[in-house]
Amino acid sequence: MTDALDPLDQTILAARTEAWQARQGARVGDKIIMIDGSMRRVAHDYGSELQTTSARQGNDQRYYLGHGYCSFSGTLGDLISKSDIADTGLTEPAAVWFFHHDQARAFNAVHAAIPCRVFRQMGAS
Repeated sequence: MTDALDPLDQTILAARTEAWQARQGARVGDKIIMIDGSMRRVAHDYGSELQTTSARQGNDQRYYLGHGYCSFSGTLGDLISKSDIADTGLTEPAAVWFFHHDQARAFNAVHAAIPCRVFRQMGAS
């Protein structure tokens, strides 16, 4: 899933992934196995609640990877209390993008995959 990243892009990806891995808890970009068995990604963090991606939207290239964070652009789905999810201890690769050579301009995205934590939605609290 990773584009042919040149050495500078590989360095950027490694630094951002290391900072990403240092964050605790559920992060924007992580995955949640919903009660119905579907898999969604975390789209927004409201503090005590997380919002997922829409059930109708694929989990594709809509996550920008910054230094230690992801941001999402797309259709939002359900709100879930953080107290209603449990970390499975698993990780799965998930798609992200960032600017080639960290130069923000049109048509300059490179795509990669980073390890995302997998959570499971429990019954409502």
